[in-house]
Amino acid sequence: MGGLAVLEQIQQDSQLLKDQAIAVGPFARLDAGTVAAEDGKTRGAITNLFGSQTAFQAAAMAAALDASDRFERLKFPAPKDFDNAESWLDALLAGESARGPAHGAKPAVNDGFVWALWLSAVPYGIWSEQIAKPSMAEYLKTVDRLEHVIREALDHFGLAMREGDSVSDLACAISGLTEGVWLNQCLSKRHPLDKSEPVGALLRRGGRMLWRGAVVPRKAAR
Repeated sequence: MGGLAVLEQIQQDSQLLKDQAIAVGPFARLDAGTVAAEDGKTRGAITNLFGSQTAFQAAAMAAALDASDRFERLKFPAPKDFDNAESWLDALLAGESARGPAHGAKPAVNDGFVWALWLSAVPYGIWSEQIAKPSMAEYLKTVDRLEHVIREALDHFGLAMREGDSVSDLACAISGLTEGVWLNQCLSKRHPLDKSEPVGALLRRGGRMLWRGAVVPRKAAR
């Protein structure tokens, strides 16, 4: 009954987002005085700028949900810098693991922690386009960039997609796997089933299996 009541409250709050900018989840507990004190200032420094603590909370949430500035700095390894496709793919996946959240690390405004903060708003996205829209827009940008670098890799290494599969499918699968492993990275530094390996091994191994199942030498595809 308690769980249902929480979901109903999230639904109600989500519906309010259609008409006005309100902060939800942890953003609604954000205290302007505490934030200002981090810079040696008082609450007035923030309320003078935003008009109120409520407006500040909503602006902080909007900034966290829209990661376009960080996305513009995202770069994948260039296939031309590697001797074979799997070493390039391993570097790409290792980089994505490092970009994600790290269990127990000190809070910082970076890709991994902002992504984890975004998770707190995901339930509201079930009922609110205000939450869902920027998140899906960023997802599409990520997949588009993955598609581009995968096509470069296929051309550079003389490979092709298996019949019936597409570069878009592979890019979506890698993106989905990445965020799935990031969930594990929120909770553990080690591989859940093999403590001798870092949790990032999940992404590298899973990504290799996706790649091997989807890609063939170009001659074999003809």
